[in-house]
Amino acid sequence: MTRKPRLLKPTLYVHDYIDLDSLQKCLEDRRSDFVTIDSTTFSGELELESRPYERFFVLERNHFTLFSHYHAPVKFSYKSRNAVMSHLWRDDVFTDMTSTKFVEVDGLWQLEQQPVLCFAFGQDADTLQSSYVIDDNTIHEYYESTVTMDMADLATVAQGKADLCVSHFFVVNRGKEYWAVDTNDPSISYAFSPSTKTRTISRLVDGSVTVQALIGEEHLQSSIDAGTSQNPKFMLRDINGEEVVEGDRFVLHIPGRGDDDDECVKQTMFDEKDWVSVSYSTHLIPRREAMLSGSMDRGHTFRMAVVDDTTYLTFEGQFVLIENQGRRPGIVILPETPSKHNRIHLTYSDDGLIALSRWGAKVPIILEWIKSACGFFSVDDERCIDDSAKLRLIKV
Repeated sequence: MTRKPRLLKPTLYVHDYIDLDSLQKCLEDRRSDFVTIDSTTFSGELELESRPYERFFVLERNHFTLFSHYHAPVKFSYKSRNAVMSHLWRDDVFTDMTSTKFVEVDGLWQLEQQPVLCFAFGQDADTLQSSYVIDDNTIHEYYESTVTMDMADLATVAQGKADLCVSHFFVVNRGKEYWAVDTNDPSISYAFSPSTKTRTISRLVDGSVTVQALIGEEHLQSSIDAGTSQNPKFMLRDINGEEVVEGDRFVLHIPGRGDDDDECVKQTMFDEKDWVSVSYSTHLIPRREAMLSGSMDRGHTFRMAVVDDTTYLTFEGQFVLIENQGRRPGIVILPETPSKHNRIHLTYSDDGLIALSRWGAKVPIILEWIKSACGFFSVDDERCIDDSAKLRLIKV
């Protein structure tokens, strides 16, 4: 969902005993007004009475306070200052944000998740924009020289903030370039773009991936990219490693659900498994065409064809390809040989499964289960190659 434009420029009243340099820096500070106040005479409540339809913050020694006519003053931990300030455009900042993301610790509200430490080149900082809470939940440091950007020095700073921020990585920005850096080994860094920033940082924050794992995914993608030109040495293989040639019939098993059940209670190899099948639907594409889908029923039989040294999946003499019409491209069955943009690239992942992706691009083909027994293949530009649909090829 697209965020509303920010309607307010945050005002921060700073008690005269506060040293601003001692506070953790926030990106929102660069778009805020700071007003020094006399700590002996200032009253947030009285100030709110004179500004009944505005919201503002008061910076105090160990916390900051949000004043709003929607609720009583709310005290927040400094850890989450940027996240709160960046959502000031919400009418009821506190209620909207605390419903799912904030917790109260020792009388102060803070995001459940620790903030991410980001290093930004000072001259670029004013152009940086936050898009989602994951980007807002940050503490920033600034470096002013691009001649030497020593990751080891930045890691030392990050290690000193381990109790304030996510401790296992930090982010470095320069213009439109970003790096995720391993705090404990700054020689390990992963470069990413603004378009993948939210997803990359989200995965690192929730612990589903490490910086080293992201590098491994990139290497896997590089091997896919290297193979997207015509490769006469490519060999389609079944689950036993045997070569599949034109004329061989096979089914495509979708590993996952039901695979750990006791094999003894199954009457056949097809029981309690998910298979690639062919169905007719207008769910993802406007025309009624045969589509590749997932099913708990026994899968359909496929073959392969080699045209100009390129290997294709086929079904009843027609080609399996990417259909580019509709909300999201789907996988369909058509008689014509696919153009390069419509081809499906087949590659083998480290676990021996066949991974599917769009030919010549870092765009995975994914399988989404919309019902317990029905799923559809589609192409998703916002997902990473690690999300690719993976299949087992079984000769029949």
